[in-house]
Amino acid sequence: MSTGATARRRRTQSGQEIMEFGLAAVLLVPMLIGSFVVGMNLIRSIQCNQVCRDLDSMYIHGGDFSTYPLQQEASKLAQGLNLQVGASFAGNEQSNTGNAGNGIVTVTQIMWIGGPTSASCIAVGGSANCTNQDSFVYTQQIQFGNGTLENANTVTVGQCPTAIINSSGVVQNYITDSRAALAGAAQTNMQALWQSSSAVTGGTATPLTDGQVAYIVETYFQSPDLSVGSLAGNGVYARYFF
Repeated sequence: MSTGATARRRRTQSGQEIMEFGLAAVLLVPMLIGSFVVGMNLIRSIQCNQVCRDLDSMYIHGGDFSTYPLQQEASKLAQGLNLQVGASFAGNEQSNTGNAGNGIVTVTQIMWIGGPTSASCIAVGGSANCTNQDSFVYTQQIQFGNGTLENANTVTVGQCPTAIINSSGVVQNYITDSRAALAGAAQTNMQALWQSSSAVTGGTATPLTDGQVAYIVETYFQSPDLSVGSLAGNGVYARYFF
């Protein structure tokens, strides 16, 4: 009798496991996809940070990223992140941003110009001519990759006006030309980061002195291949200073 009753229960409960699995999958599948997206973005974030640091190390040691060989080397370092630099070009190009791909690299050198009695101001005839006193100025900026990815979140140091920059990315008259000074939030943020002894480092920072420079590389890589439905791969960003 017990064997027959068990058989009848099995017949009436047929398919129940599939329904239970379907209900569980509604919750588990999005969690699995979300874990995959977050995990892959974490891996890319680590790679993005490493690429950014390597490029800044090359920059401070004299690497000229306005040349194609150095941009091509950056593309190789970013293997798997789809940084495109186009076909070969001769000479120097300050802006090589008309490319497709998923990445943009911004290489920037900024300098602190001291007060009216600083050596920089005296060199241009004193305070009357020292337009950019007590300010950070661009002394060089180079960009390459996909220029459509540039915004305030991917290029935090701002955009140096092309009218005052040559093909190698070098800024002309950065002490006297007001256009060479970092503008708006970029100026405010750099001064808060570098010129305030209480900023960021808990009071141990030493403000830059007149003529000192900071070498900055910013890298951003979007992740369109990690977007699944409403779960989007938002991309990864890194910034290094030397």
